Amino acid sequence: MSEKVNKIVTDKIIEHLDQGKIPWQKPWRSKSERPKNAATGRRYRGINALICSVSGYTDANWFTLKQLGNLGLELKEDQKYTPIVFWNWIEKKKEGGPLERIPFTKFYKCFNRQQVKGAEALWPKEDTKPDEEWEANADLLVKSYQERGGPKIEHGMSQASYSPIKDMVKMPSRSDFISPEEYWSATFHEMTHSTGHESRLKRTEGMKTVFGDHGYSKEELVAEVGSCFLMADFGVEKHIKNSAAYIQGWLEVLKGDRKILMQAAQQAEKSCDYIRGESYNG
Repeated sequence: MSEKVNKIVTDKIIEHLDQGKIPWQKPWRSKSERPKNAATGRRYRGINALICSVSGYTDANWFTLKQLGNLGLELKEDQKYTPIVFWNWIEKKKEGGPLERIPFTKFYKCFNRQQVKGAEALWPKEDTKPDEEWEANADLLVKSYQERGGPKIEHGMSQASYSPIKDMVKMPSRSDFISPEEYWSATFHEMTHSTGHESRLKRTEGMKTVFGDHGYSKEELVAEVGSCFLMADFGVEKHIKNSAAYIQGWLEVLKGDRKILMQAAQQAEKSCDYIRGESYNG
């Protein structure tokens, strides 16, 4: 993974944390509003979804400069780009050795539809209605995951946790939570942890860090982002406690290792796909 791309993307997230904003708290408003390339219709995932969500724009549609030119569209004056990361492979043959596939990353300078001249007339804003059945649908998602071999859930505990040894999610009673959002934030957090079990996605190192009080580890960031992604697909904001200490903790982690965010966002997306029963498509 390119260090330059890592730095550019992670610095964008750090900038928002420095301002007291949590970039992954509510990445988008609903599954239909997930950020996407407006020309191809491909939805952005992982780190690209996070980057778009902190851009300040409410429109889900994005273009590269080339795509804008092909459509005869122009940008408004003094518009700043948003970096969208692209992953690919190159084949390289070492002298006397076999062909090797080597991963590489680069980024495209992308722009939101709201940055286009005449955007207000070209794409009138549409009101999106919240999913009134989101809690029932969240219940269905968890039950479906369990039917496909997901972990057991035991309620009535003193705190939320996941045990990889027992492959069990332990949760307080629903009545102990101040809101449905708080309950489902915690549930999806622990469910995301459970995808790392050796029988599923095998995040072996991460499973050593999920007992008791969670530290600021990569696995913890995977679970946080995964929980936010799942909540966002239902159009609901994730409940996050102790924001000041929480933000400071993640600032220290991200400033210390600029690779961790992109890796964690990718693993979080893969975990969400697993919980949904979908094939991971990068």
